Amino acid sequence: MRALLACVCLIALCGCVPREITLTRSRLMMGHIPVNLSIRCPAKQKSAAIGAGDGAYALAQKIESEISEYQKDSQVSCLNQRAGKALCPLSQGTLDLLRRAEFYSRATDRAFDLRFASLTPKGASGEIETLESPPRGKLERKDTRIGVGAIGKGWIIDQMVEYLKGQGFPEVLIDAGGHLRAVGGPWKIAIQVPEASPGITTSVVEIHDESWSTSGLYEQGHHILDPRTRKTIDRRGSVTVRAPDLTTADALDTGFFVLGEEKSREYLAKFPGISMIWTDPDGATRTYPAGAATPAAQPVK
Repeated sequence: MRALLACVCLIALCGCVPREITLTRSRLMMGHIPVNLSIRCPAKQKSAAIGAGDGAYALAQKIESEISEYQKDSQVSCLNQRAGKALCPLSQGTLDLLRRAEFYSRATDRAFDLRFASLTPKGASGEIETLESPPRGKLERKDTRIGVGAIGKGWIIDQMVEYLKGQGFPEVLIDAGGHLRAVGGPWKIAIQVPEASPGITTSVVEIHDESWSTSGLYEQGHHILDPRTRKTIDRRGSVTVRAPDLTTADALDTGFFVLGEEKSREYLAKFPGISMIWTDPDGATRTYPAGAATPAAQPVK
């Protein structure tokens, strides 16, 4: 204890202050998920970083209020309530999200699809109409229902990151329940081993300017549906998708988990710059680089 006190006194006498800090905060959002935000910046920008973090969280709440199917006044809820009847006004962001989701749906042959919650099989293939000037949309069939849970977290975090970059903070890490976006770096991260105690992870790695998103059943049970069959998936382990942005990683980790390890390798080549990691309950991992049909290395712990 005395040595520690001496060190602190020395710093005080010298007037030394850290030149760089990492400001980390956490708030419950997106269905009570901890959204952890870290900003790395010069110490003299601490107050500005706190304000920028507040702004990023406020933006996230605004977007969530627009796209969450669990909020009755959201734009997505409007689409569900007016299904087969009338157009709903949309923000440009919601319109863009719906179109991104449709792209990933087609690219995965509907292994990822917003219409998983539809009332009938025909409703699950009903058209999602989107129009510009002004932005608006409609579900063509009355039995179609959509939910953005498999892409919404990634979309919100990407918008938070863009906001923070615009505020002059180019070193940011945001983590929300297995969905992670890193800007700048290096940032140290690891994958939670499926079915293991919290904190038991794969090897720690350093990343720069990329997103990781993980899908599996080990935390929430059988909550993932195959949109094509409308049946729950029963599969152990997890898949982590690495991508430049979290919207892509969030959508594809769900689609790839639905497809399974063997089938998802066939689809990986459709997405340049995307790689995936499959992790077993014993901690073994297999990494498939972008465009690869075979693992990059033997399973390791």
